[in-house]
Amino acid sequence: ILMTLFLFISCNNSGKDGNSASNNSANESIKGPNLAEISKKIADSNAVVLAVKEVETLLASIDELAKAIGKKIQNNVNLGTEADKNGSLLAGAYAISTLITQKLDGLKNSEKLKEKIEGAKKISEAFTKKLKDNHTDLGINGATDNNAKKAILKTNGD
Repeated sequence: ILMTLFLFISCNNSGKDGNSASNNSANESIKGPNLAEISKKIADSNAVVLAVKEVETLLASIDELAKAIGKKIQNNVNLGTEADKNGSLLAGAYAISTLITQKLDGLKNSEKLKEKIEGAKKISEAFTKKLKDNHTDLGINGATDNNAKKAILKTNGD
Protein backbone atom coordinates (compact mmCIF):
# COMPACT_ATOMS: atom_id res chain seq x y z
CA ILE A 1 0.00 0.00 0.00
CA LEU A 2 2.85 2.38 0.78
CA MET A 3 4.45 1.72 -2.61
CA THR A 4 1.20 2.45 -4.41
CA LEU A 5 0.73 5.65 -2.42
CA PHE A 6 4.32 6.72 -3.17
CA LEU A 7 3.86 5.99 -6.88
CA PHE A 8 0.59 7.92 -6.95
CA ILE A 9 2.13 10.95 -5.24
CA SER A 10 5.26 10.97 -7.38
CA CYS A 11 3.32 10.68 -10.64
CA ASN A 12 0.91 13.45 -9.77
CA ASN A 13 3.41 16.26 -9.27
CA SER A 14 2.40 18.13 -12.40
CA GLY A 15 0.77 21.04 -10.62
CA LYS A 16 -2.70 22.31 -9.93
CA ASP A 17 -5.57 20.53 -11.73
CA GLY A 18 -3.20 18.27 -13.67
CA ASN A 19 -1.72 21.15 -15.66
CA SER A 20 1.97 21.09 -16.17
CA ALA A 21 4.24 23.00 -13.85
CA SER A 22 5.41 25.17 -16.75
CA ASN A 23 2.27 27.31 -16.48
CA ASN A 24 4.11 29.09 -13.72
CA SER A 25 6.11 31.94 -15.25
CA ALA A 26 9.01 31.20 -12.91
CA ASN A 27 9.36 27.82 -14.59
CA GLU A 28 9.37 29.11 -18.22
CA SER A 29 13.13 28.62 -18.50
CA ILE A 30 12.73 24.96 -17.59
CA LYS A 31 10.45 24.33 -20.59
CA GLY A 32 13.31 23.94 -23.01
CA PRO A 33 13.88 25.29 -26.52
CA ASN A 34 11.15 26.94 -28.56
CA LEU A 35 10.61 24.31 -31.24
CA ALA A 36 8.55 26.58 -33.50
CA GLU A 37 11.38 29.11 -33.61
CA ILE A 38 13.98 26.42 -34.25
CA SER A 39 11.86 24.91 -37.04
CA LYS A 40 11.54 28.32 -38.70
CA LYS A 41 15.30 28.87 -38.56
CA ILE A 42 15.92 25.43 -40.07
CA ALA A 43 13.41 26.08 -42.86
CA ASP A 44 14.99 29.47 -43.59
CA SER A 45 18.50 28.02 -43.70
CA ASN A 46 17.30 25.21 -45.99
CA ALA A 47 15.80 27.79 -48.34
CA VAL A 48 19.11 29.67 -48.45
CA VAL A 49 21.05 26.47 -49.12
CA LEU A 50 18.70 25.55 -51.98
CA ALA A 51 19.00 29.03 -53.49
CA VAL A 52 22.81 28.91 -53.27
CA LYS A 53 22.79 25.47 -54.93
CA GLU A 54 20.61 26.88 -57.71
CA VAL A 55 23.07 29.74 -58.33
CA GLU A 56 25.93 27.24 -58.27
CA THR A 57 24.14 25.14 -60.91
CA LEU A 58 23.56 28.19 -63.09
CA LEU A 59 27.25 29.09 -62.86
CA ALA A 60 28.19 25.56 -63.87
CA SER A 61 25.85 25.80 -66.86
CA ILE A 62 27.82 28.77 -68.22
CA ASP A 63 30.98 26.66 -67.97
CA GLU A 64 29.20 23.90 -69.89
CA LEU A 65 28.09 26.38 -72.55
CA ALA A 66 31.71 27.42 -72.99
CA LYS A 67 32.50 23.86 -74.09
CA ALA A 68 30.18 24.37 -77.07
CA ILE A 69 32.10 27.30 -78.55
CA GLY A 70 32.74 26.57 -82.22
CA LYS A 71 30.82 23.29 -82.09
CA LYS A 72 27.70 21.85 -83.69
CA ILE A 73 25.59 18.74 -83.22
CA GLN A 74 26.15 15.87 -85.62
CA ASN A 75 24.70 12.39 -85.97
CA ASN A 76 27.45 10.65 -83.98
CA VAL A 77 28.52 10.93 -80.35
CA ASN A 78 31.02 13.76 -80.79
CA LEU A 79 30.33 17.39 -81.56
CA GLY A 80 31.45 18.65 -84.93
CA THR A 81 33.24 21.88 -85.68
CA GLU A 82 31.43 24.97 -86.86
CA ALA A 83 33.68 27.96 -86.47
CA ASP A 84 32.47 31.48 -85.83
CA LYS A 85 28.74 30.78 -85.29
CA ASN A 86 28.37 31.53 -81.58
CA GLY A 87 25.75 34.29 -81.37
CA SER A 88 22.99 32.12 -79.91
CA LEU A 89 25.40 30.51 -77.48
CA LEU A 90 26.42 33.93 -76.18
CA ALA A 91 22.77 34.98 -75.92
CA GLY A 92 22.19 31.91 -73.75
CA ALA A 93 25.16 32.81 -71.53
CA TYR A 94 23.79 36.34 -71.21
CA ALA A 95 20.33 35.05 -70.20
CA ILE A 96 21.86 32.76 -67.57
CA SER A 97 24.02 35.59 -66.24
CA THR A 98 21.03 37.89 -65.75
CA LEU A 99 19.17 35.05 -64.02
CA ILE A 100 22.13 34.56 -61.66
CA THR A 101 21.99 38.25 -60.75
CA GLN A 102 18.25 37.97 -60.02
CA LYS A 103 18.77 34.90 -57.83
CA LEU A 104 21.54 36.66 -55.91
CA ASP A 105 19.21 39.62 -55.29
CA GLY A 106 16.79 37.19 -53.66
CA LEU A 107 19.50 35.96 -51.30
CA LYS A 108 20.35 39.42 -49.94
CA ASN A 109 18.16 38.87 -46.88
CA SER A 110 20.70 36.47 -45.41
CA GLU A 111 23.02 38.58 -43.23
CA LYS A 112 25.64 35.86 -42.89
CA LEU A 113 26.14 35.56 -46.63
CA LYS A 114 25.59 39.21 -47.54
CA GLU A 115 29.25 40.01 -48.26
CA LYS A 116 29.80 36.91 -50.40
CA ILE A 117 26.51 37.48 -52.23
CA GLU A 118 27.49 41.07 -53.03
CA GLY A 119 30.84 39.85 -54.38
CA ALA A 120 29.20 37.22 -56.55
CA LYS A 121 26.62 39.73 -57.75
CA LYS A 122 29.36 42.17 -58.81
CA ILE A 123 31.05 39.41 -60.81
CA SER A 124 27.75 38.41 -62.43
CA GLU A 125 26.90 42.02 -63.29
CA ALA A 126 30.40 42.57 -64.71
CA PHE A 127 30.02 39.48 -66.91
CA THR A 128 26.59 40.65 -68.12
CA LYS A 129 27.99 44.15 -68.79
CA LYS A 130 30.92 42.66 -70.70
CA LEU A 131 28.51 40.80 -72.97
CA LYS A 132 26.33 43.91 -73.40
CA ASP A 133 29.24 46.27 -74.06
CA ASN A 134 30.69 43.94 -76.72
CA HIS A 135 27.35 43.30 -78.44
CA THR A 136 28.73 44.38 -81.83
CA ASP A 137 31.20 41.48 -81.77
CA LEU A 138 29.18 39.03 -79.67
CA GLY A 139 25.56 39.76 -80.55
CA ILE A 140 25.76 38.51 -84.10
CA ASN A 141 25.25 34.99 -85.41
CA GLY A 142 28.80 35.00 -86.73
CA ALA A 143 30.43 35.68 -83.37
CA THR A 144 33.93 34.28 -83.70
CA ASP A 145 35.23 31.44 -81.58
CA ASN A 146 37.96 33.72 -80.25
CA ASN A 147 35.48 36.44 -79.20
CA ALA A 148 33.20 33.83 -77.60
CA LYS A 149 36.13 32.40 -75.63
CA LYS A 150 37.09 35.91 -74.48
CA ALA A 151 33.53 36.48 -73.31
CA ILE A 152 32.79 33.19 -71.56
CA LEU A 153 35.94 31.34 -70.52
CA LYS A 154 37.34 32.27 -67.11
CA THR A 155 40.73 30.90 -68.13
CA ASN A 156 41.02 33.14 -71.19
CA GLY A 157 42.28 36.14 -69.20
CA ASP A 158 40.17 38.78 -70.99
